[in-house]
Amino acid sequence: MITVRVPATSANLGPGFDTLGLALDLFLTVEAVSAPTTSCQFYGEGKHQLDSADNTNLILSGLNQVFQEAGETVPTLKLTVNNQIPIGKGLGSSAAAIIAGLFLGNHLLNQHFEPERMIKMAADQEGHADNAVPAIVGGLTTVMKYEEKIYYQQIKMPENITIIVAVPDFELPTYKSRQVLPETLTLAQSVANVQKACMLLAGIFNRDFRYMNKAMDDQIYQPYRKQFIPGFDEVLNSAGKAGALGVALSGAGPSIIAFAEEHPEMIGRSMAETLAEHNVSSQILYLKTNHTGVQID
Repeated sequence: MITVRVPATSANLGPGFDTLGLALDLFLTVEAVSAPTTSCQFYGEGKHQLDSADNTNLILSGLNQVFQEAGETVPTLKLTVNNQIPIGKGLGSSAAAIIAGLFLGNHLLNQHFEPERMIKMAADQEGHADNAVPAIVGGLTTVMKYEEKIYYQQIKMPENITIIVAVPDFELPTYKSRQVLPETLTLAQSVANVQKACMLLAGIFNRDFRYMNKAMDDQIYQPYRKQFIPGFDEVLNSAGKAGALGVALSGAGPSIIAFAEEHPEMIGRSMAETLAEHNVSSQILYLKTNHTGVQID
């Protein structure tokens, strides 16, 4: 039996659109054994989206891709999937599923492809690398696409930071969230987000969180996306008043991520109560950074 475990991720973190990503200790786990026919037995979050044995199942889609690129025939497998990652909530569920399939396939192919090629395949299938890279390598990452190649750096996330995620009880597909984004930006908007992203990373690197709330205050993408999340501004305000260091939309949403050194339960409770005031029920997750990325046993 082969076991693949892939962490959830949160992308953007405010100003780092398609650039910053953070791996979280919430996992998609896939167990694979040889079988006469391919099947997928699913447990946990999102059963209705992933419990199938065709290319609508992103795990099998990733598996098929890596065998196709290697020019080999895909073996028949029985997959048992246990998923903790909420589906369609801005926590990298699709990237995790794709990566699980890709890395399962590469393991069966005796590591035919190097890590750099695996990252490129995952990013190409996902459409962008901000979720794929941290899910593969772990930690906080910043990615760059240059001349069709993907480069990344990891930044050590402080161990004393708790990550609070408010997960509303509705889904927001990434394609819908991207449809509302502007096609062009002004120079002033671009400069502002570069400044914020650099300030955010410098603050994390230096363990100086004084300006994290300002650095995570994206004013380019979140203003367009918040229309889908009732009470979004109020949630950010309530989390800040409760002690959050910084708060932002997680990926394409609708989940909202906050960082804290102290009183995470108070922050999470304030976020849930504020969403409830806008008739949105939610789940509050208290997480830590995952530093390992994808693992195969």
